[in-house]
Amino acid sequence: MSLIKIEEIDYKGWKNAIEISNADINLIVVPEVGRIIHFSFKNSENIFYENSELEGLLFKTDSFYNHKIEAPNIGGNRILPCSEDYFHEITDCRNIPDPYINASAYSINYLENGVVLKSPISNYLGIQIERKITINSSGSQVYIEQKITKIKTAKNNQLEKIPVTLWSLSKIKTPNFSYIKSTEKSIFKNGFTISEWPDTKNYAPENITLNNGLIALKSSKKFPQKIGADAKSWVAVYNDNNLFVESFEFDESATYPDFGTSVTIFGNELFSELEVLSPEKHLKIGECIKYNIRWNLIKKSCKEEAEEYLQQLP
Repeated sequence: MSLIKIEEIDYKGWKNAIEISNADINLIVVPEVGRIIHFSFKNSENIFYENSELEGLLFKTDSFYNHKIEAPNIGGNRILPCSEDYFHEITDCRNIPDPYINASAYSINYLENGVVLKSPISNYLGIQIERKITINSSGSQVYIEQKITKIKTAKNNQLEKIPVTLWSLSKIKTPNFSYIKSTEKSIFKNGFTISEWPDTKNYAPENITLNNGLIALKSSKKFPQKIGADAKSWVAVYNDNNLFVESFEFDESATYPDFGTSVTIFGNELFSELEVLSPEKHLKIGECIKYNIRWNLIKKSCKEEAEEYLQQLP
């Protein structure tokens, strides 16, 4: 009998959700909206933020949510194919990503220890994203193998100039503390950068601290905030005795988006979003970028204990 259980479930109105579990963790994938919506210890609360107002909703592959006013804030973990700097070239709005990738229905294939999600082919960028999501027979680690492949030419020459990246975004419940380890010889002062926005203030300076190379960002109670860093191995968050660590691959020789940013943390009163980015590249048809990440969920009794653990990570 397999120690890994994979079954289709009805999750909050999504009829074709897939629950992947072992004796220690539960993971729920919702292909109808192309994301991982739930990650927790067995019989415990989801560490991810979920928007109750959008539960069970489906979105059209080739159109925008709410008449192009906004992208649907569903929650969980999703993937995007390029830096936010290029959103306006795709959708005419700097806050709205490619709708073929963001909340569309993904195809699903089953494995003995997980699933493979595959996005629609974007008619804007001509790319397709594939994510292989697996777990072990025990323990709390999740492995996500990812690639972005150029399938056809972009919609127009302007979009063909956009470099693509695998950008994984995990929305975590608040209140919380998010962490990045400062890189030696970082390209950013103090190991991080604070984003500047044209239409609103970034409140990160009021909530960020640096202690022995550990960058900590307290979640915002009201206002938006965002930081970036050229971290080389992980980003983490501590919430309600759960320490979520997301590890990633780093290529010293590659070009990263946003002036060398490999990790960003965005937050508001609802969630903190841990964002890890692969190198960016202009792809020819048939070429791909591969970028693997790994999650680990660890019980820690207090924030200080979590920080002590993170200090020991490379």
